[in-house]
Amino acid sequence: MVKYDIAYWISGSAMESVESFFTILIPLLIIMDPLGNLPFFLLFTEQNSPSERRKMAATACVAACVILFFFCLTGNLVLHFFGIGLPAFQLAGGFIFFIYALQMLHLMPSGLKTTSEEEKEGVAKENVALVPLATPLLAGPGAITAVLVWQQQPNNPMDMALLLGAIIIACLIVYFVFHSGTGIIRAIGLGGIKVLTRLMGLLLSVIAVQFMVSGFQQIRGLP
Repeated sequence: MVKYDIAYWISGSAMESVESFFTILIPLLIIMDPLGNLPFFLLFTEQNSPSERRKMAATACVAACVILFFFCLTGNLVLHFFGIGLPAFQLAGGFIFFIYALQMLHLMPSGLKTTSEEEKEGVAKENVALVPLATPLLAGPGAITAVLVWQQQPNNPMDMALLLGAIIIACLIVYFVFHSGTGIIRAIGLGGIKVLTRLMGLLLSVIAVQFMVSGFQQIRGLP
């Protein structure tokens, strides 16, 4: 009976960890928006050879991973220094996510991640891996905010490992999308990318509202 209870507890704990992992990974991946950023990557690297493209994609994803790791590991210090609580950050994060969602749904002009000047500079630059690909396109305000919010609400020590793991997996998926960019464009076309981006924008809008609801609940002391 005791062995059964222990096995049941381990199984339940594992399922909870898997659920927590995907709760972090999916929104982070939507915010990093590899499909939506794929046309930018192809535009910025159209003059480069396939091997150079792969190298730039790898460099951009590693740099984005390092940036998100930095905020994940040092976020407490920054927030404590400025006296910022989790509810305030959830409200601000939800608001930023909602703006991202509206842009992905094409209900408002883009420009939160990159300005038109940055995009023109990206086309003209020989190496765009760090700027604007790694930041602000991949590790931009939305992704950094998401990492800081999740980093502030650990339920157990495993949550930090899950967050770091989600960052790594998200960056690997982005690399795979960029690496296979030409094939993806050929398979689904720009129209298909726009449709998928809008579907992800709809999901992100729901996540954004939930972030803000959670922030209001904590402020009012509701469960």
